[in-house]
Amino acid sequence: MAQQWASWLGALELARDQATRPAASSTDIGTPSPNEVVEHWRLAARAAALAEHDTAPDLAVHLTAAQARTVAGDVAAISQALVVLDRRYRNTPEWEPLAGCDRLGWAALATALDVNLGQPDYSVDQTGWRPRTKPIRGPAKPGVLGVLQAEHNLLVRLNSLPNAMNLRLIVDSQRLLTSQLIPYAERVDPELAEQWRARTATYTRIQRELRNVGGRLGNGAGATAEAANAVSRMKALPSGTVIEPRMLGGFQTLFRGIDERISDVLEAGVDRGAFVQRVSVPRLVSGDGRLVHPVRERFVPVTRAADLEVIRTAREYLRPRPEPAVASPGASRVDLHAAPHPPTA
Repeated sequence: MAQQWASWLGALELARDQATRPAASSTDIGTPSPNEVVEHWRLAARAAALAEHDTAPDLAVHLTAAQARTVAGDVAAISQALVVLDRRYRNTPEWEPLAGCDRLGWAALATALDVNLGQPDYSVDQTGWRPRTKPIRGPAKPGVLGVLQAEHNLLVRLNSLPNAMNLRLIVDSQRLLTSQLIPYAERVDPELAEQWRARTATYTRIQRELRNVGGRLGNGAGATAEAANAVSRMKALPSGTVIEPRMLGGFQTLFRGIDERISDVLEAGVDRGAFVQRVSVPRLVSGDGRLVHPVRERFVPVTRAADLEVIRTAREYLRPRPEPAVASPGASRVDLHAAPHPPTA
């Protein structure tokens, strides 16, 4: 197998090194083409360039063998497609044929078959470089888009640690927003509505448990403002508003990110010593003639995350469960591997 892959890589390097045409620029790869055939190849070239960026030596060391096998299968499929393209247009004027085309075709076919016999790991699609998420600036979007805009901005603003007061306000906003979205989800996806009922109950519980947590370290004013925007824009929606399934899915994606981030904020607050806990202090009742003796309370530092009930709740109910590993290729990868060998009628 090692010799087989070495032969394929050698054929790829030969075709690249002997090409006299200049490589396409990033502008060429990123500019859509009105020609449908050229556009398909442009998308393939863009994906290949991104894959090459994400599998640079300093990043490739983090791939498992099964993930690397998956990437190799994709490159082999593109190599096969290039051979088909070269053979189809070889007689076109000024067409530059691939060097060692036959060798490249056979080596790519053997590599693709070898990959398919193994167990590719399609979770590789979740790795690689991700652009930095930025707030959506400008005026509020109309309707439901404005609510999604505020939730998105809230998730971005939560990158900084809020203080205990602002954290309580953010938690309360998620409780209110989720409860208001449940009727819209019931019309389309009852299962999603049940998940949001559970989310509402979790945030109600966390809000109650945060009453005994204090701390002035941190800020979170920007996140608190976006949380208030989300709730107010949700309340302002007309009663007859219909939220499409795609938008409900957008809310669910944002909810998962916010739930995870708030769980991280709670853990980080304890690690940084930003939170203190309200505790009752025993006292001796003196005969001063008062009928009511108030309970003495004091805030003490939290030394262990497990000492806080709210963190136990977040770990058990709030933090999203890991998504199951992808066991099958996506539609785009299926199309890619089928393209060099279209099915016969």
